[in-house]
Amino acid sequence: MKTLKFIVFTLLISVSVINVSAQRYGKDSIECILNIQGYETEYRSKNYDAALPPWREVLRVCPPQASENVYIRGLTMMRYLIDKTSDPVLKEARIDSLLMLYDKRIEYFNVKNKTELLHNKAKELQNYRPDDHKAIYEAYKVVIKDDKDIDLMAVARLMLSARELYEKKDISQEEFTDIYTKMSDLAELQVKASPDDTVKMALKAAVESAFLTTDAADCENLVKVLGARFNANKDNEETVRMVVNLLSKKECTDTELYYEGVEAYNKINPSPAASYGLARVYYSKNDREKAMHFFKEATDTETDAESKSRYFYEFGSLFLKDGNRNEAVNYAKRAIAASPRNGRAYLLLGTAYAGYQGCGDDEVGKRAIFWVAVDQFARAKQLDPSIAAEANKSIATYTQLFPTTEDAFFVNILDGQKYEVKCGPINETTIVRTKK
Repeated sequence: MKTLKFIVFTLLISVSVINVSAQRYGKDSIECILNIQGYETEYRSKNYDAALPPWREVLRVCPPQASENVYIRGLTMMRYLIDKTSDPVLKEARIDSLLMLYDKRIEYFNVKNKTELLHNKAKELQNYRPDDHKAIYEAYKVVIKDDKDIDLMAVARLMLSARELYEKKDISQEEFTDIYTKMSDLAELQVKASPDDTVKMALKAAVESAFLTTDAADCENLVKVLGARFNANKDNEETVRMVVNLLSKKECTDTELYYEGVEAYNKINPSPAASYGLARVYYSKNDREKAMHFFKEATDTETDAESKSRYFYEFGSLFLKDGNRNEAVNYAKRAIAASPRNGRAYLLLGTAYAGYQGCGDDEVGKRAIFWVAVDQFARAKQLDPSIAAEANKSIATYTQLFPTTEDAFFVNILDGQKYEVKCGPINETTIVRTKK
């Protein structure tokens, strides 16, 4: 009796096992299990060539939910196949298979690391199809949509792909701008949460650069992009500073948004830079009284010599542009006094000097002004080699205006002699040089 009960119990267990196996491994459960065992043995030995045939059979005969390892290990084997494949058509087919494994694993298993898998799939695309910017772009959009706390590397890669598509006219300026706005916001949030993370700061800079280095970042579009963010965060120092800096960098300083941004920034954080920004704003609006008030405030409170020199130089350039040579000379000299190595200040001084023509009583006296102008250009490029081309162009222009040897002969002066030039605010000693 006991023997009979044991046999019945054993049969019931066997039936249950068979039923469970059938549910998990399908109607061909034995073939499925044998192939799983077969490929796993070879896989563990890293004998991928031998593992691949039974692994493919697993995909063919087993239900897709039979084993998650089929997809996990399949990735390793597909990469192995791709890397050893030289035929371009076959290689592309195998890349498709690799990407499909990610999709199948996400579809059939309740994976907790879905975002990580999507990110890895996007990186596979970046690795194997680096020129397929559209696919990379769409893949990273899915990654970031799935998790807004995603690694900033994904954000940067999406933005770089978007730039490639925009420059090829594959996406519109509106879509590119929208992506930039969202990615910039994500990057800003993550950097704000980890202000000491230099890697995140670098990635945020890459996101900004991907947009700002394209023609999509014209003033009209920037105002549209940044305006909403500014209006919603007028009391936020970081947002206001970002808006002002971007508009300044793209030379959009004559926009109303820039004016509003500088004023808002000065209210939040009074500083020499903010005062200088307001000075420029009011100068551009022809409100000279307010402009000079804020300019004096900026230069009086600025402790950094280079910044103070830059303020004087830029304001001097504004005066010169408006035809006020005396003030241009004054501010160029103040820029040099603040930082004697400011080459651009010497360029400004030389250009302002060259405008004082006709001061002398004879042809040499009238043209001597060009000697002191060229002196400043030569000094400029000596101090700052980066502006050598600009300085050389001015030197070539004004050298042609030097007095001739005959002019010098008639007033009894020779090349190489010292010569004093006094004209308006100019009181310089230079060297006689004649046009040969």
